[in-house]
Formats: sequence, structure tokens, C-alpha cells
Amino acid sequence: MTTAAPATPSSAPRPFTAIASGIGLIATVVCLPFVLLMGGPLNGWILGVVLWSANWWLQLWTAKLVQEANPTTAVGLVGLSFIARAWLTAIILFVIALRYDEEIGLTAGVVFLIAFTCDLGGRTVLYAVNQRARSDTPR
Repeated sequence: MTTAAPATPSSAPRPFTAIASGIGLIATVVCLPFVLLMGGPLNGWILGVVLWSANWWLQLWTAKLVQEANPTTAVGLVGLSFIARAWLTAIILFVIALRYDEEIGLTAGVVFLIAFTCDLGGRTVLYAVNQRARSDTPR
């Protein structure tokens, strides 16, 4: 099981790698002016960023945890972590929206989804670039 951030240097240009690796964080920063311009609550943006950051750190921790595991165990743990993080995030957003403030919950959900989607896309592109570089190098 390999991760999007390999131990070996990537053949991709360094700025490209930096942008693809941090695209989720970039997306959260870009979301802030839109949230404020549309009259959304700052607390919703903050909650979305906190939820995405926690999700991101748990994903990195899981990837590090399974590096030495056999492929079946690694896929199982990564999949379980992915589903558990999704459910936990959804539950938190539902509780916030239903118990406290619907607008904060909705804003947080949108910010989270944008950051999560951009991060997943960036990691997917990095993985594809690294796989291509591995297949192009002679053994």
C-alpha cells in the first residue's frame, strides 16, 4: 500500500507537488472571502476548517500507521478510517445544525466538502504522477 506522499522524491516539479499537497488548505483560505461576502457565519467557516483539519490529520496518521502492514490489512484499515471519519463528521454537522445553528452547520458542511474534495483530488493527482514515475523508471 502506497500513499500519495511517497518516501521517495517525486518526479513532479516541486511547486506542483507543494500545491497538490496543500490544495485542501488553499481551498479553505479561498472559501473565507466567499463565506463572508455571502453573509455566512464566520463560526461556520471555522468549524468547517477544524473538521477538515481533524479529518486530514487522522488520514495522515492512518496512512503512516499502515505503511508496514500487509496490503489486505492496510486497505481494510484505510477504508474503515475513511468511513468512520465520514460518519463522525456527518454526525457532528447534523448535531450542530439541528441543536445549535442551522446556518453554521450548513456553512461548515460546505467548507468541509470543498476542502475535502480538493484535498482528495490533489492526493489522487500526486499518486498518479508518482505511479507513472515509478513505471517509467527502469528496474
